[in-house]
Order: sequence, then C-alpha cells, then structure tokens
Amino acid sequence: MKIIRLIFTLAVLLVTLNVHAQDEDEDIAYSLHLAETVVLPEGMTFEEYLLKKVLANSQPLKKRVRALRYSVTCQLEKDIDLTKFPHRRTITFAARLAGYGPIVTALREHKHFGITMAEDVLFNNGRITTSNVRMVEMKQELTEKQIKSFLKHDGMMSANVYDQFYKRVREKVKELQKKYRKKKETGMEYVGSYTKGNRTFYIVKLDNMRVHIADGCWQISRINWQEKQNNMQYEFKEVRPDLFLLSHGSAKFFLDKVKWPKGYVSMRMTYTYH
Repeated sequence: MKIIRLIFTLAVLLVTLNVHAQDEDEDIAYSLHLAETVVLPEGMTFEEYLLKKVLANSQPLKKRVRALRYSVTCQLEKDIDLTKFPHRRTITFAARLAGYGPIVTALREHKHFGITMAEDVLFNNGRITTSNVRMVEMKQELTEKQIKSFLKHDGMMSANVYDQFYKRVREKVKELQKKYRKKKETGMEYVGSYTKGNRTFYIVKLDNMRVHIADGCWQISRINWQEKQNNMQYEFKEVRPDLFLLSHGSAKFFLDKVKWPKGYVSMRMTYTYH
C-alpha cells in the first residue's frame, strides 16, 4: 500500500534556559537545563512524524512472522428487544437467505442474550486455519441448531485483525489529510507520552480515535474509539521483540434512535498466544 504523503511543519520542543549571573567582579556562570528536543524536517508536526513512522514501518503480518499459534475467546452480549425492531420481517428474511436464520431467531427469542465462544487458530505463511471451535458458556438455552450456526459463523475470531487495524489507521489519516487540504479542522494532534517497562509510548488523537504508538519499533500498542456512549478499546502486547499483537478488545454500542427499541450490544475478545 502506498505510504501517505504527510504535510511538513517545523516542531521543536521547548528548551528551558535558566541563567544565573554572579556579581560583576566574578565570572558569569550559566546553568542550562535542556528538555528533550526533536528537530524535524521543515513543515512536519510531531503527530505527523509519529504517524509517518508507523505507516512507513507497517508490514503485513505474514511478512513479520511466519507462524503463530493462539486461542481466541469471544463474549457476545445484548440487551435489546428485537421483536420491536423496525423492518424486522425484511431483516429476518435477508438473514435466512444468507444462512443466519438460526442466529437471528435466537437473538429475537431472548431479549437478554449472552454467549462465550472459543477456538484455536494457526497462522502459517499468511494462511489462517481454525480448530476446536466450541461454545464455552451460554446465559440462556439455545437449540442445537442455533449453537451450530453460531459456531459456524465464527469469522470474527479467525480474522487477521493485525492487518485490519493498520489499514484502519491508514484510512483515517488519509481522510484527515483531505480535510487539511480543504483547510478544515482535522482533529489530529499529539496528546502526550508515558513510559511502561523499558518503552516509551506516544498518544496521537485522530478525530474520535486515539492511537498509542511504541517508540522504536513504531507498532500500535492501543487504540481507543469513542462516540457519545459508543466505545471500542483494543490492547496490543509485545508477543515477540518489536511485534505487538492484539491481546484483548472490547466494544459496546447503544441504540438510541427514535422508534427503535433501546438497548446495547457488546463484544469482548481475548487472545492467548502459545
């Protein structure tokens, strides 16, 4: 994928200069306290520098690692009365045609719904193979047909989320750059940094998204997204040197449209690497 061309602005961190002068008959002494300084090419802001480093160093997962074995656990919950959903007959008909009929039926039958599924995944030379797909927990009774349907449509657990997150960040930066060229507010800014272990992490705000970036390897270590009550948070850990992979994530979405049933849908994902 093409690396996004970022617009350059000069950014130099503040340098603190404390001068202590002695009497005229004595030598003059200066005490210099220099804050960490980053000198960037003309026109580049610090947030643009960080994002450019991330995108310039991003590679497909298959180029970073040949093989990975891990287990995924996915917890789905909802609290919505789907029997009062607008256009429910049309939605149900379309779902049945697509093979999701038993799933839609289960969601409609239970206002309060919750299941936990798990599977083992092998990532080998860019190909994903799954095994041992299983239902771990159910908060309500489901028919055997419904259980099989949920386990069959388990694509969210076996997806290559590593590549998807970098693609999403790249698309978001490109979107904000278009706003910049049109002299519109982008909502892109450097928020700050923190230290964890022996690494420094930088935080860049991209509109309603915050991206945490690991210094040195320029990998994404966390992504937060917030819009009104709706939120998503994904955490990455350093599974191998300079390789941060998704360790867990959560998302919760609320329905608040007029004439729609009120409620929420939530999902939690946990990744365990072997």
